[in-house]
Amino acid sequence: MKLSVLCLVLVWTVVIADEPDIDINHANIDIPSREKVPGHKGTITVHVVPHTHDDVGWLKTVDQYYYGSRDDIYKGGVQYIIDTVIEQLVKDPKKKFIYVEVAFFKRWWEEQDKETRQQVKNLVTGGQLEFINGGYCMNDEASVHYTATIDQMSEGLVWLKEQFGGPHYNPPTIAWQIDPFGHSSAHAALSAQMGMKGLFFARMHYQDYDKRKKNKDLEFNWKAEGEDMFTSVMYRHYNAPPGFNFDRRGVDPPMVRNPQSPEYNIPERVEDFVSYLEEQASHYRSGNIMLTMGGDFCYQNAHKYFKNLDILMEYINANTTANGFKMIYSTPSQYMDAVLKSIGALQNKTDDLFPYADGPHSYWTGYFTSRPALKGYVRDCNNVLQVCKHVEAAAGVEDKLGGSSELLRLAMGVSQHHDAVSGTSKQHVANDYARRLAAGQTECENVITSGLKAKAVYTGKLEACRLLNESYCEVTQDGNRSLSIVVYNARVTPRVEYIRIPLTHPHYHGYNLVTQQYMQIEYIKVSPATRALNPNALPLEAVFRAELPPLGFASFQLKVSLNYLGSSPVLRSVPVYYGEDLMVESKIYKVYFDSRTGAMKMITNKLAGLSGRTDKVTQRFMEYSSSTGDKVDKQPSGAYIFRPLNDSPDDLGDPVLTDYIPGEQFTEIWQTFPDGWISQVTRVYNDKFYIEVEWTVGPIPLDHGREIITRYDTSLSTNKTFYTDSNGRELVKRVLNKQPTWDLNVTEPIAGNYYPVNTRATIVDSTKGMQLTVLTDRSQGAASLAEGQVEFMVHRRILKDDYRGVAEPLNETANGHGLIARGKHWLFYSDTMSYHMHRDIGLDMFYKPSVVIGNEGELEVPTWNFYKSSTPASEYLNVVTLQKIPSAENTTALLVRLENTLPASEGGKPISVRLDDMFGTPGKLKGYQELGLAADRDIAKVVDYKSHTQYDDADTITLQPFQIRTFVLNFVPNETENTF
Repeated sequence: MKLSVLCLVLVWTVVIADEPDIDINHANIDIPSREKVPGHKGTITVHVVPHTHDDVGWLKTVDQYYYGSRDDIYKGGVQYIIDTVIEQLVKDPKKKFIYVEVAFFKRWWEEQDKETRQQVKNLVTGGQLEFINGGYCMNDEASVHYTATIDQMSEGLVWLKEQFGGPHYNPPTIAWQIDPFGHSSAHAALSAQMGMKGLFFARMHYQDYDKRKKNKDLEFNWKAEGEDMFTSVMYRHYNAPPGFNFDRRGVDPPMVRNPQSPEYNIPERVEDFVSYLEEQASHYRSGNIMLTMGGDFCYQNAHKYFKNLDILMEYINANTTANGFKMIYSTPSQYMDAVLKSIGALQNKTDDLFPYADGPHSYWTGYFTSRPALKGYVRDCNNVLQVCKHVEAAAGVEDKLGGSSELLRLAMGVSQHHDAVSGTSKQHVANDYARRLAAGQTECENVITSGLKAKAVYTGKLEACRLLNESYCEVTQDGNRSLSIVVYNARVTPRVEYIRIPLTHPHYHGYNLVTQQYMQIEYIKVSPATRALNPNALPLEAVFRAELPPLGFASFQLKVSLNYLGSSPVLRSVPVYYGEDLMVESKIYKVYFDSRTGAMKMITNKLAGLSGRTDKVTQRFMEYSSSTGDKVDKQPSGAYIFRPLNDSPDDLGDPVLTDYIPGEQFTEIWQTFPDGWISQVTRVYNDKFYIEVEWTVGPIPLDHGREIITRYDTSLSTNKTFYTDSNGRELVKRVLNKQPTWDLNVTEPIAGNYYPVNTRATIVDSTKGMQLTVLTDRSQGAASLAEGQVEFMVHRRILKDDYRGVAEPLNETANGHGLIARGKHWLFYSDTMSYHMHRDIGLDMFYKPSVVIGNEGELEVPTWNFYKSSTPASEYLNVVTLQKIPSAENTTALLVRLENTLPASEGGKPISVRLDDMFGTPGKLKGYQELGLAADRDIAKVVDYKSHTQYDDADTITLQPFQIRTFVLNFVPNETENTF
């Protein structure tokens, strides 16, 4: 045995000795020449884009992802990605990298020393590190409201400008939406108005994708709301090519270039890679393709990734003549410029990209509704944030605010992420989103209460009542004290609202501090559903009519009357006789209800036509049983996917009319449904153009997956068509079983016809000239599956995961039981000539009045408003943003976004606004600058300035229909006044 071993060693030594010297760094290998890719004559340039997609929460919380904790869920930390990428870029000036999520980069930046920051600035200036998108997160496009999108994008882009701005700074020009689950036309339009020139994404309906891939139409011009946007659909998602993920978490083999090694793999690896490049290039028109080298949380070890990528690129480029490809480090903006230079006009697209499906039975339409309570909370916090910023903007030097809007601004920025408001994160992550919002809300409530206290000159303490929708307010529990109530209106037009205050007893006198007159109060008992929702709910609500000034507050008082003299009685439930329809009449409507069930049957709009118009309008609650997979396809319903077990929902039974409560200002109809986990209150206000439907659903029984809908059936002839809003902006036409730009093969007749609704959905009978619009208080999924019908999914509880990565069923609980969700629909029924009013009504729903209450002290200034123009604002003018920003000493700077909310297609006309006469400020307008929508660049870098401002005159600007314009207004103090 010893001799044998010795012989073996000797032979091996001889072989090595006879081996010629080999340069393992030499990149030439024997690659046979290949035919040119069809449609391409010359060398194809491969734009290598190293990137990481860092979810701002999904499987782990934001902090867990950043610091790299909870490796048991997912290995990796964002701080290490940025560390190692910066190291590699500094070492090699040829390398490039793009980064997207400012929420993470801002945190990393704040931990760096001066030297590291300067290195990063040099990388940005030199074009090695390019920020793409630039928002605080990569926001969802189905469940977000446009105001929240603008805010989160501005939060990130303005921060980038503050850190890297200068004469050589180039702000982001690429919208990088690679992971959202469908794409809205509103988001494309908003991106263009921010100065983005191109949009890249990875997800589109598989049938549309296959057609575009075949026809080489994966790049097109998206003409959204009149804006042009170069759009590129990525090839096979946003990851590296199969087999070439060099991240430390990857299982793909490294590039082994030493032919002496038994692991040597260069020829076959290069062959595989070139084959992939050929396949991709065959589906694009230009002589350029973009290769996304990265993926989720990639470059944990940037040295490893770049080293292997460099070897691969070296071999490809050393053999360009044979393989027909040249690889360069690049960026999406560089790629877009190359494409536009090499091809002619692109195909136009005007619709959107919903719904998204990645298989015949895998429609991503469940997340339109998933986590309804979180979706509602995000919308409520948006409202709180706007009021908070208004109060900060109005605060004088002497006003001591109890906090700042920053915490809620950042929490709202995070919550727009495409796994946050979408409802597609793990439960503990959803809890963390809510925690962040709650902390920010508390801070903003301190701002609002202290700011309004200062303006009202109130000697006591004002408190916000966060749970008014659950009939609970801590400050009103003491029934022995009178209450001072300050109500703020965030709209720029006056409005009338009905304010509901939870109380322990009805012995108060209502007093309007503005008019100095007593006012009518109606007391109503709290429903059993509310007591089930919150066991601490107070027994009564006082309801009064409040006239509110524009961008300002009005004050009211409930004076306790301990001797009970002159107080109003509690509204009583009136007996209803079966067999006769119950008719509730207001100034606008007659609404007919079934006397036994309380179900709505018919609506008459008294103002429509010469003598009013009437249509059948009924409502039912139903459920789709969730599929758990079947023989056709194993796909179940889950947080992302909506896949019903059957092609029709199960009716949840006739409700019972429990209470009919008529009043002088409003009437309520209370219903309870079988098994008691659904209830509803329908309210008809005497002077409102909407009928309010407040639904309470849950806890949903746990016996099987259930997806709960409410369906409105009408006698309108709608031609299989309805309309849904795009992030609260334009209305998009939806036709049953049809897509406007490709032939849809219907495989899921229910889920495939669901669309996202952010604020409203509409059905129209063009022959009758009548329409019904249902406005929502949060994002929901909706469909119109039959003539005159529209349904909304309001809640979901599902017992299986849908295999899209979250690895959890959508089974929300609270206090040991299934989650109870409560929300509102406003029904607006009118003739089509009055249809435009839905815009005004929608602003009322979105900008809920902000109510603060005190039970001690006196109030000296009963009303105040920030809007000071002598000319009343148009009801279609909206102040999207009113925010104080840093300014020079002795000056005040306000960031203001103004919107004309009515499109030309709905009768919109230009609106003129005098900027020097609009706001109450500590001085006079010194000047203003118009910026792009995100407020990070001059408007001249976004649009043709001359044509954009052709209708402006000095300090008067003109908003065209549906236009949003962004300004920084600079004020200097008047000589005779220091505060306002």
